[in-house]
Amino acid sequence: MKKLTFPIVMAIAGLLSVVVIAQNFVSKSPTTIKELTLTYEEGVTGTPHQPGDTIELPTGVDQVYLVVTPTDEKASVEIEGDSNFEVGDNTVTITVTGADNKSSTPYTLTLKKAELSGWCDENVDTIKLYNEDYELADIYQDISLAYLDERLPVIQENLSCFSDALQAYVNENY
Repeated sequence: MKKLTFPIVMAIAGLLSVVVIAQNFVSKSPTTIKELTLTYEEGVTGTPHQPGDTIELPTGVDQVYLVVTPTDEKASVEIEGDSNFEVGDNTVTITVTGADNKSSTPYTLTLKKAELSGWCDENVDTIKLYNEDYELADIYQDISLAYLDERLPVIQENLSCFSDALQAYVNENY
């Protein structure tokens, strides 16, 4: 019986080694996205989105901020294409790499930057400021932060230049 113990133990150890090696080759860590949010200001809570979404960029936005939470907390996330947008479609690529550093999945968002003309093109910084002030007013539930009393005539005259949220507010309330 003693003579068989060592070969049996070695055979079991060999099988376990083969299983571990095989598992490393076929192992696939989760590379899915649990949550994805996008905002236009760093540190501000973003709007939820799904991979594959198409998003219209507000006037004056040159960078977006993404918060990506992978399903596996040990997975890593890399984001490319989140700034310096051209007129038309821009692709943001989000790559989630599994904890095993072998498996990865790319996801995309399409960001559309409108071509501006006339007043909108000449006043990009003003439009961006008004949109940001409105977004903060909405977050803090204090519409006075948007200074609409003094800005309303300009906004109404050039309504299509402003964010969808600001357009909706002006259309519903004025």
